[in-house]
Amino acid sequence: MRKSVASGVIAAVGAAMVWSSPVSAKVYKLTAGSSHPPIVPWVATIKNLVVPEAAKRVAAAGKGDSIQWTEAYAGALYNFKNTLEGIETGLADIGWVGTLWEPVKMPLMNVTFYTPFATGDVKALIEIGEELHEKVPAMNASWDKYNQVFLGIQVADTYNIFSKSPLKSVADLKGMKIYAPGAAAGWLKGTGAVGINGGLPVYYNGVKTGIADGGITITTGMFPFKLHEVGKYITVVDMGGPISGGLTMNKDTWKSLPAYIRDIFSDLGKEYARVQGGIVAQNADKFMGLMAKQGAVVGTLPDAERKKWAQSLPDLAGEWVKANEAKGVPAAQVVKAFMKAVRDRGGKPLRDWDKGL
Repeated sequence: MRKSVASGVIAAVGAAMVWSSPVSAKVYKLTAGSSHPPIVPWVATIKNLVVPEAAKRVAAAGKGDSIQWTEAYAGALYNFKNTLEGIETGLADIGWVGTLWEPVKMPLMNVTFYTPFATGDVKALIEIGEELHEKVPAMNASWDKYNQVFLGIQVADTYNIFSKSPLKSVADLKGMKIYAPGAAAGWLKGTGAVGINGGLPVYYNGVKTGIADGGITITTGMFPFKLHEVGKYITVVDMGGPISGGLTMNKDTWKSLPAYIRDIFSDLGKEYARVQGGIVAQNADKFMGLMAKQGAVVGTLPDAERKKWAQSLPDLAGEWVKANEAKGVPAAQVVKAFMKAVRDRGGKPLRDWDKGL
């Protein structure tokens, strides 16, 4: 009789355990990808924050679900020209999209490339990028068009120039072949320099082999890619920091996730922006100093030359607005919102790109 009672209790406990177990628990297999290696902040933050924290927070939710990650960085799945398509087609479920190479497909995300010399304040750029997504519906709609969900803004430190020969005035650019990412080639109009589209992964060999004489890039990109070894003259121009991309997720992947996991990724998107931005701000001065110690010749373009450069450029913003408004893209709204946001945060643009819009 005691055996029967004991057996009954064990059976009841077993049944209760089965009944209360998370029978719907799932393992979500996700791939994080990027064209760049995790030596740059916008990819390092995916590897060091987004990937481990997503797994940790899903496990901590107590629903029995888990994430099994595959990480594919440094162009393992696609190169810098195909980051948008990489997430769009699901080659990666989540990753960094470099919109600086997508002036046609993602025009509104390129506003900073048509408003140079506006601001190099990383913190302000993060806030402005988020504000634009909150106030301009077309910003998020552009991501949706390419089958992805925007999670977090990615910005970088101000653009400077590395080159094989010294640069002390705008006139010194004449005849030079300069790498410039995407629409940043427009910053060279009227200088006599020739812009060559490119990304950090190709700059070193390109300058070393003579394809280019230098490049417009960020300090936090120069040092990790050792660009000062092939173009030892670094000129601080402070052309303005870019809103150059974002952390996104494939929309089909997003729809396959339960609401609580989506919330986790939404939170991580905001954290990604701030952590990545913090690394950028911290490393910009540090890397400049390290390059100088390693033989780089660091100089600063005089303020008078910077102003001359900004004022001598064609109406980049006006031309961009006109071309995009003809396609129904609210470019004027974005330029005005961007410039206002810069001034609201104490920025003093060298040129009023919103004038007349």
